[in-house]
Amino acid sequence: MDSKLSAYAAYGVSPKRRTQQEPKKTVKRLAKKTIGKAAKKVQNSAVNVKKSDGMPSKQSNGKRQKLKANKMSSSDTCENSSDLSYNSRNISGNNSSLTMSDGSYLSNGGSNSGSENNSDSSNCDATASSVSHSSNYESIDEQDGAEGSSDDEYNSDSDNYGSQSENDSNGNSSGSEYESNDSAHNGETQSDDYFSEEYTLSSSSGSSSNSQITTMPQAVRKAGKSLDMNNNNNKPTAAKQQTRDKKQPVKQEQKAKADGKSANKAPSCPLPRRPIQTMIQSCPLPSKAAPAKPIPSTSRLSSRESLTKTKAKSCRLSSAPALKMANKMAAAEKKSRKSSNETQLQTGMEKPRGPVHQMNSIEEGKRMLHWLINPMTSDCFFEQYWERNACQVKRKQPNYFEQLISFKMIDEMLINHHLEFTTNIDVTSYKKGVRQTLNPDGRAMPPTVWGFYGEGCSIRILNPSSYLCKLRQLCSMMQEFFHCLVGANVYLTPPNSQGFAPHYDDIEAFVLQVEGRKRWRLYAPPQSTDVLARTSSGNYKQEELGQPLFDAVLEPGDILYFPRGTVHQAVTEQKQHSLHITLSVYQQQAYANLLEVLMPSVMERAIKHHLTLRRGLPLHIWQHLGLANGGQQSELRNQLLENTKRLVQQYLVPSDAQIDSAVDQLAKRFQHEALPPCLKPEEHVRTVFGSRSETDASGQCLCDYELTERTSVRLLRANILRLVADGSSLRVYYYVDNALEYCKYEANFMEIQPSEAPAVEALMTSYPAYMKVAKLPLRSADRRIEVATALWERGLLMTEKPFK
Repeated sequence: MDSKLSAYAAYGVSPKRRTQQEPKKTVKRLAKKTIGKAAKKVQNSAVNVKKSDGMPSKQSNGKRQKLKANKMSSSDTCENSSDLSYNSRNISGNNSSLTMSDGSYLSNGGSNSGSENNSDSSNCDATASSVSHSSNYESIDEQDGAEGSSDDEYNSDSDNYGSQSENDSNGNSSGSEYESNDSAHNGETQSDDYFSEEYTLSSSSGSSSNSQITTMPQAVRKAGKSLDMNNNNNKPTAAKQQTRDKKQPVKQEQKAKADGKSANKAPSCPLPRRPIQTMIQSCPLPSKAAPAKPIPSTSRLSSRESLTKTKAKSCRLSSAPALKMANKMAAAEKKSRKSSNETQLQTGMEKPRGPVHQMNSIEEGKRMLHWLINPMTSDCFFEQYWERNACQVKRKQPNYFEQLISFKMIDEMLINHHLEFTTNIDVTSYKKGVRQTLNPDGRAMPPTVWGFYGEGCSIRILNPSSYLCKLRQLCSMMQEFFHCLVGANVYLTPPNSQGFAPHYDDIEAFVLQVEGRKRWRLYAPPQSTDVLARTSSGNYKQEELGQPLFDAVLEPGDILYFPRGTVHQAVTEQKQHSLHITLSVYQQQAYANLLEVLMPSVMERAIKHHLTLRRGLPLHIWQHLGLANGGQQSELRNQLLENTKRLVQQYLVPSDAQIDSAVDQLAKRFQHEALPPCLKPEEHVRTVFGSRSETDASGQCLCDYELTERTSVRLLRANILRLVADGSSLRVYYYVDNALEYCKYEANFMEIQPSEAPAVEALMTSYPAYMKVAKLPLRSADRRIEVATALWERGLLMTEKPFK
């Protein structure tokens, strides 16, 4: 595109004033004028030769002087055209990517001649040749001979170039004349083919990788009728493309040299076209041999690789001055402490317990339970009430739980987050013994939610810990103590209404009354098999329940506990709304769950190792055992029953290793369901989450940590990971990268080698104490550092001292 603008400007035609037919008329007129001048020049030369024998030398010298003057005028015209071409190139400067490739052959056309005059005139002739030839691209591209002018032709010496350019200017629109030129230049057909493809590709196919050609000026679009805007017919054949790719580097080198010589003389010449390979990428890619390992972040990582493949460091250690880093660290800690006062849960029980980074997460979870049931002690609670009886703790402190949730927090949560009905919000009602869920579709916007609330419906918020940080801290700390997911639901009920029918759940429930008042009634399980139920019940009718075992009103600051399987219902008073939180713990944590995991593996192993269990049943067992034979008494029946019981007692007794494995499988479920840990500022700066990488002057990554054998480390939490044997592999499951939503991702784990397992075991058993990396039971110092660094970069370890 740019080359055409330059070509028209070279002949004195302004690109702004030309019409659709002006380029052809101009070319024909100027070509005819050039032919006339050349013919006249040859005729005068012949006359001068004949007359020179009989004419005075003065007249002969005068005619020769006249010819010289004509030649100089042609040179002046070309110099002026160079200035015009440069200006026209600036006009199309917006299409910079096309300018890099359009008309790249022009740089060869006027830079390799020994004479400045010949160079300039050849530049003009070559430009005229390219313009008149562009309309015939489609027919040329279909020919295997690829008629066109050769780059070698434009790189020839100045002695031969003048006559060649005159021949080209006398008419190069026909393919047959290009063929005759090929025979005159040693038959370089491939070079000629490259010339024609170079022009047409740079004119139209420069947009094959983007849409910039569609934004070209309208005047340029009208000037060249042969442009195929859809690139349907402008693609070279595969053979041509391969030939052009092979010859291109050599020709580009020649063009670059020529361009360097005439850069100041011909500013209108565009830059030489670069090889296609160098135009694909804008910057060099890092070597694949040693890729940079990314710093772990709070985003989910489903690691499947072994620790043996992990390097000790993922980037070079920063060499920043220690004082500068210390000042930076002090400012960060000051800022984090200020923000932590607003986001950290305040229990009023923060008496000095030693440094935060040395606390035991299990003891911290127990402390949070004590804060809930205060003034009752946890020991008294587990001895008298846990899984036995319901209990209520009454306080005269209405604001005891107000930092966890409020009506205002709910309204802000609905505005600031995308909560969906059914997924995050339930609208329920219970009227005249009928329980209904009235969830609409889509997002739960505040006007819709408060509209239902104003009509007497209850609002249940599922998983509010995803959005309320202090409630999430409470749940994440308590889950360390109970070693199970501590879930939370929020219930907002308008005055004089009930949202749910009587029912029981499969969880240990803690009801935290935050606002208003609510009357609770608890009933004994309808059946003895419902005690400590493993699944939740359906809705009960009022006449099925009998008299309540507990009937009391909860006020703000009170807490109510009842075991799973306890039937309950709650209703608000006439002029009091209610806002409460229900914490659920110990779901599916019974011995039954352990045996469901344990016994299949025990059975499988026993059958594999004991021939007796693989022997066939007695033939007469069908006549003595079964439902129809249950009332009969016979010696054979008793013998069959005793033999079966003996086989179970003898062979289906689990080993210690099998029990350990079953417990690990239950623990693996906890790693999948648990909330990610909430770090305090003192913990944050000692983990990978407080690490900040920088770059040096050359752009290389600089990390601010380096573990050595003298570094003291420990697990971030007591239950942050679990070592599990899955089949023939050893895996470390962890919950540090879990999502806030329940089981949003698959379980996170990393596979380790058997030789690395003792190091993980040592870290688990030594918690909460710190241990030096040098004491990890691994063979070499490098291996100890590698394993410790890999675990620390996963966010599973915490150092005793910050690196900064």
